[in-house]
Amino acid sequence: MPDSTPGMPESAADPRQPTSRPTARPAVILASAGRPELLGEVVADLSRQTRQDFTLVVSVPDEASLPAAPLPSGTVVVHDRGLAAQRNAGLDAVPDATHVFCFDDDAVVREDFVENGVAFFDQHPDVVALTGRVLLDGAAAEAVSREEAEQFLAASLSEPLLHRWQPSRELYGCNFGFRPDALDGQRFDGRLPLYSWLEDHDFARRAMRHGSLAKVEDCVVVHRGVKSGGRMAHERLGYSQVMNPAYLHHVGSFPLWLALRETVPRLGKNAVRSLAGSESDWRRERLRGNLRAAGDIARRRFTPERILELPVARNS
Repeated sequence: MPDSTPGMPESAADPRQPTSRPTARPAVILASAGRPELLGEVVADLSRQTRQDFTLVVSVPDEASLPAAPLPSGTVVVHDRGLAAQRNAGLDAVPDATHVFCFDDDAVVREDFVENGVAFFDQHPDVVALTGRVLLDGAAAEAVSREEAEQFLAASLSEPLLHRWQPSRELYGCNFGFRPDALDGQRFDGRLPLYSWLEDHDFARRAMRHGSLAKVEDCVVVHRGVKSGGRMAHERLGYSQVMNPAYLHHVGSFPLWLALRETVPRLGKNAVRSLAGSESDWRRERLRGNLRAAGDIARRRFTPERILELPVARNS
């Protein structure tokens, strides 16, 4: 059981002080594709972490996705394509890691995230995975500028640590960490290709079979939500919006209610907004993908990898 009440202040030492076990071997995995400038920024951010004894793994599909600036000494570079596959390649590169943290390439990570995350795990051995506090999320609205992200993070760092956390049933894909030994070698589902829609929810649901998940307020990040790099073809995304929840229900990761919750609102929004308005063109593309997936599901074909066969539409 946790050694403090969720959401209440803890009596443990300041996580900024070295409290982790001497044998801790943290690793950070960055999966990116076609966005070398953003990847370079998050790599530079990580070089300012207050805890520097982690192995940095950069997982990209090709050399063109790497930043122009040299990577820090000791960085491990691996290659694969698709978010889930790239994160799995990163895990293969650090088989002895005791703590693994994953960040999106457009995450701006507060400088004490890794240290606070490792300390939290050490203080809460029943917690197998955590996600942090997102100060700003450009994925929910307009993209957040780099300057705004830095301002908010600096302001949060000037405040005392909160020592608060709460149980969670989700791991937000832009920032999360886990203890591989506690998950018995759990990996990301390689059948979810490209941007691997819902891979973070799937990973969280399976991690819950091994222990508790936590949202930790002293692990702080901004998710800029930068939409670039050619990562979103609308018909393909529409296919994943319907197929991936159904597939995850089929393999036992999602209960039916969760699969429906992830599917119905997006399908309805695409249908309504495809009729008229500034979004109608690409909403129709997403709806076309939705309907292709629904047809496959009706035939009992649970094939998330079929998006690779669909045409590449214009970017969002």
